[in-house]
Amino acid sequence: MIELVVEPKEFQLSEIAEFAVGMKITNPSDRWIDVDISKSVLWVNSERSIAWDLAVQNGTLVNLKIAPHKSETISWQMGDAFFENAGTYELKLVWGTFSAKEQVFVLSS
Repeated sequence: MIELVVEPKEFQLSEIAEFAVGMKITNPSDRWIDVDISKSVLWVNSERSIAWDLAVQNGTLVNLKIAPHKSETISWQMGDAFFENAGTYELKLVWGTFSAKEQVFVLSS
């Protein structure tokens, strides 16, 4: 199970550097699982985020081992990479056949 993690949920353009986005992955099984985060895709307003691709594919943390019935959360401060102007933004995270609940943000000027 994956969740899209974002902080803060409401912010202004002047606070864009504070915006962090990531994922929380929960292992509901009774065995350890390996998760290749480089297989995740983030869509921003229906466009694939190249900045996300670069962050998850070129980082030092690509594979996660998650213990049974545990969760791991990872995030990156990437507001500058996602948002250029004030407006409404929809973020959607997909990993394989799993999709996280979409999140919509209004970025004010």
